[in-house]
Amino acid sequence: MKFSIQDLKTPRQWRSALGCDAYHFAQLLVVFRRAYAGLHEMQLAERMVIHPAGTRMKDEEDLLFFTLFSCKSGLTYDVLGLVCGLDGATAKRRQEEGLAVLREALGLANCLPEREFQSPAELQRYFSKRRAVLVDATEFATQRPQEKAAQKAQYSGKKTPHSESAYPG
Repeated sequence: MKFSIQDLKTPRQWRSALGCDAYHFAQLLVVFRRAYAGLHEMQLAERMVIHPAGTRMKDEEDLLFFTLFSCKSGLTYDVLGLVCGLDGATAKRRQEEGLAVLREALGLANCLPEREFQSPAELQRYFSKRRAVLVDATEFATQRPQEKAAQKAQYSGKKTPHSESAYPG
């Protein structure tokens, strides 16, 4: 890859490029390697011997780096490919592969958040074990009022869907 882990020199660069520092990256890499082997029944280096074409990633470290960087940077696949020395389609495939392995790794580490609950009681039990819950509720959708005065009070001046700020003013 054009852009690699060796390019990260400071803790600030690690956090800004990947969202974690070198220590936590190394910890995640151990579980990521285990997850990769579990999904593919071999390590990435072994797969590259069998299928050498189509990737610039030599091992799981490269794939994890690429996956975290792609999520953190928010680049389009074409630009991501340009930065990492891939074409856009390959960048998309590698990101999808990396996300699947990352999801598996986080599951192995018991770090995946709960996404669905069968009942309100199950939801309540889940959150009763947590110290804090963060909810992003700065804006929420609202029905547009019929009266002109009420419309004017809610109008922000922007041409966006009607929403109400949790922090007016």
